[in-house]
Amino acid sequence: MRRTNLVPLTFAFLLACAGILRAQEPALKDTFQQAKAAWATQGDREGATAKFNTVLAALEPKAVDLAPEARQMLCETYNWMAVLEDRVPARRDKAPRFLESALALDPDFEIDRNITNARLQGAFDALRAARFGRVRLDLDPEGGVLTLDGKPMPAASAAHYLPAGAHVFSYARPGYAPRQLPFDLALKETKALSLKLEWTSSVLTVYCAPAGAEVLLDDKVLGTTSGRAPDRLAPAAQQLGLAVDQFSSGFQLAALEPGKHLLELRAPCHQSRRLEIGEALTTPFADHELEPIVLPASRATLSVRSAAPGGELFLDQQSYGQVPIQDLPVCAQRYELQVHYPAGLFTQSVDLAEGQSLTVVARPKPRLTFAGLEGAEDFPGRERLAGQLAGLGSRLSRVAFATAAPGESAEACAARLQASRETELLLRARPVGHPVRSVELDLATLSGEEEQFTVMPLEQDPLAPFVARLEAPLVLSEPWAGLTLVDLNGPWVLQADAAATRAGVKVGLPILQANGKPVASVADFRKLLRALPAPPGSDPARITVSQGGAPVTLPVQAQPLEIPVNAPQLCYPLALAELHLAALGAAGDQGGVLRLEQALALIHFREYDRALELLREVRVTSTQGVCQGTLDYYTGLCLQHMGSAYQGEAIQAFNQALKYPQATLFGPDGPQLAPLAQQALDDLKP
Repeated sequence: MRRTNLVPLTFAFLLACAGILRAQEPALKDTFQQAKAAWATQGDREGATAKFNTVLAALEPKAVDLAPEARQMLCETYNWMAVLEDRVPARRDKAPRFLESALALDPDFEIDRNITNARLQGAFDALRAARFGRVRLDLDPEGGVLTLDGKPMPAASAAHYLPAGAHVFSYARPGYAPRQLPFDLALKETKALSLKLEWTSSVLTVYCAPAGAEVLLDDKVLGTTSGRAPDRLAPAAQQLGLAVDQFSSGFQLAALEPGKHLLELRAPCHQSRRLEIGEALTTPFADHELEPIVLPASRATLSVRSAAPGGELFLDQQSYGQVPIQDLPVCAQRYELQVHYPAGLFTQSVDLAEGQSLTVVARPKPRLTFAGLEGAEDFPGRERLAGQLAGLGSRLSRVAFATAAPGESAEACAARLQASRETELLLRARPVGHPVRSVELDLATLSGEEEQFTVMPLEQDPLAPFVARLEAPLVLSEPWAGLTLVDLNGPWVLQADAAATRAGVKVGLPILQANGKPVASVADFRKLLRALPAPPGSDPARITVSQGGAPVTLPVQAQPLEIPVNAPQLCYPLALAELHLAALGAAGDQGGVLRLEQALALIHFREYDRALELLREVRVTSTQGVCQGTLDYYTGLCLQHMGSAYQGEAIQAFNQALKYPQATLFGPDGPQLAPLAQQALDDLKP
């Protein structure tokens, strides 16, 4: 549907013209009023003349482009100057020139006959009669947009003085077919003209609070409300509890086809309104003014928590300060939420409904930047592979993905990121061989830990194995009920911790049922543990087991798992970056275990010295499973790999590990590390 509304054109013209005078207001208006008072009340002709000359100097150079108010002021100044000049016999002959200037600027200008003597009035009337013809224009209906020879003028039925010659009136109004009326006017001729417009559709006028609401008709955007409602709407505004200046000016919906329509108004931070326009408002054609419409405010509250320090919250790229943030009032709408950390980035799309209170727990994700496909050599599948690499972010959930800047080479991108530290991981792609048959992907941390992956550009999905590695979950804990089990006629209890023993679990017997369900294997039992719902509060989950006698209820808590050092399914640069970010803000045993995991990832890269630094800076309080004894054991291994110079310290670390007889490797039911530590000591003996 095409919207016919020419009113904004007139507004734009008037605003442009008004800008010419705006910089001089209000001083110029004051000067004009002072000039009139100097003569009318004080009889100070010279003072009045001087001030009127100031007004002339400001307005005359821009006379053609003046807004109506400024043009009226200039014409009145000409009138006053003619009166003042006529008071001095020696200057009386100059008076008519000012009257001529007023008529040249605005033939419809009417002099003030209260201050103008009869002789000047006669001269003015004679000048106008001699230079112009007269047109009496009748508009039906009024209130549209009227132009004469392409220049806007007041759209009302009135008489106008015009120069002799050919002219064209153009008139338009929403809901009517526009018309043009060419005519010829002779000097001193008086002519009556009529411009009657024919209906083409009904016109609906809408006033909305707040202004700036988007207007849609039948789901098509027509524009945005603006301006201020007329004062005559004040009673209706008061009934709605608002001031009239809180409503927009009238937004006109024209070219409405007969029948029903759906009108929608929507504005940011406000509830939308949908109104059905019935057939009675579209046929027969007529003007309709809807009751003023109020869009109620639509608000929600957002809280963002984060254990990692230094995060800054952004909603749709606008900063809202440092996290944590509690009960932030926001508009009820969809946002792209980001938390920028000194290292890492958290992103999430959130859709807030009216009145909703949402809490987001943010944690930094590693930033992975694709630097580009190196080299200019063309090979089959190059363009396709480059596009897949650039769009890799849509397939990844564990990283915040970015690419090199437009036109930036892979080398320049890598150098920039090394200097700025704006990423944790850098991905580069290099063609291999001549001719090229494969591409090597190099994924590296900024510290230099890297892994290579080979992809074949012409495969159906060459990046699928690489994506699978990046998306492989990093499992750092498992639910633990205090039982070490092996498959022997079912899940056989090989060991039980003190709590399980006190509860009544018997070592050397199988678990027959768990939570009332039969279990045939250790895998079945662990599956049930992983499926337990998290209880409210801080209480642990519980599971009821039976070995054939009375059921026994055991607490289930998460226990740490080591990441494997050489697992083919893991991507170790990503694991290292994730662990580093997870350790930010982590304290106590949680922080200690996370640093152990970092050390294990570094051991994968044989960076024993850096792993040792991490292991030496933390301690944990737990004494069974993956605990302080585990940290001491790996400390000894790092020292052992660093050479004979560190043999004494390695022996000390392994002896320290022996003090934790319940310590294990890999997980809570992993192998006891005491025999391994003792074997290491035996190997180190001279």
